[in-house]
Amino acid sequence: MRRYKRGGGGLSEGAGSVTVAKNLFIKVDRSASLLILVIIPFTLLLLYYGLMASNRYTSQTIFTIKESGSSSNSLDIGLLGIGNPSGLEDERIMKEYLVSGDMLAFLDKELNHRAHYQESGADLFSTLSAGATWEEYLVYYQDHISVHFEELSGLLFVEVQAFERAYAKRLLEAILQHAESVVNEIIHHLTMAQYEFVEQQLVKAQDSLKVSKQNLLEFQNKYQIFSPEQQGQSLTAIMDVLEGELSQEKAKLKQLLGFQKSSSPQVIASQERIRALTEQITDEKQRLIGEGDEELNDLMVEYTNLQLDLEFTKDAYASALAALGQSRAEVSKKMKHLVVVSKPSLAEEAKYPDRVYILVTALIVLLMLFGIARMAITTIREHQD
Repeated sequence: MRRYKRGGGGLSEGAGSVTVAKNLFIKVDRSASLLILVIIPFTLLLLYYGLMASNRYTSQTIFTIKESGSSSNSLDIGLLGIGNPSGLEDERIMKEYLVSGDMLAFLDKELNHRAHYQESGADLFSTLSAGATWEEYLVYYQDHISVHFEELSGLLFVEVQAFERAYAKRLLEAILQHAESVVNEIIHHLTMAQYEFVEQQLVKAQDSLKVSKQNLLEFQNKYQIFSPEQQGQSLTAIMDVLEGELSQEKAKLKQLLGFQKSSSPQVIASQERIRALTEQITDEKQRLIGEGDEELNDLMVEYTNLQLDLEFTKDAYASALAALGQSRAEVSKKMKHLVVVSKPSLAEEAKYPDRVYILVTALIVLLMLFGIARMAITTIREHQD
């Protein structure tokens, strides 16, 4: 019995040792997890952002694009937030151009921009790598420039980042200067294209006018007639006169037959005059009606069509000539320019990196990861037990 009790006490002592060891392992495991998931990463971040991370300075500007010669009130209304969203295509195009490869190529040529990102003495994680491709360089540039377009007012808000505050301002000034030249270059190309198109239309209208005049001249020479309409009116007037004389002569003949014989000289003369007038009227009718392709009605239709075609080409030529003058005036003047509401600023202190925000956010995320990891480990062990 005594041995049995001793044996039972030994088992109890062994179980207690296992429990203590297990609790100790859990504590050590929890400490290791906290060290690996929270303390070490946060310490590295703290060292980097506290001692190594390079300051990035910013420069901001606000501008819009205005058409030359437009009313000054339009800008005031836009600034009050009552702009015309349908007329903001230039601002939308400019927003995309500011972050494009063409703008970056200009900055490289003008300021040797790549060298600033690579040789400014910034830390390894902030600078552009020496072997970066053009695509990587463009992405890096786009990460360091912010362009916001406000649809309601039509204003563009631009912010650039650089490792030196003076360079940030110079960079933004170069961007604005080039942006204005690009706006005028685009407008110049558009107006030149429009001018060339209008000039071509004028040449076509002039050629059409010459053809219309030539067709009308050939028609007049072919039928030996200046205006069928006027000729028809003249023939109709002549026939009216002849028919009037014929009526009078018939009345005179009837009167003569009342007191003279039909063989009398006066009656014969009257009859002869009636016959001549009748033949003359028949001839004039034949001329008015015409024969075959020379029927006056058909000639009048063809002549009218030629006249309408000539009038149309005259109007088209006059319109093209006026449009050419307007296009020439537009080409010769500066169409649009940038209106800078806020000039590029010179930073007094670095804006990036936002160390407090980054470290606080990182600590919260690391603690959340630690909590999720602990919950997962605890759940797994409970299922194993």
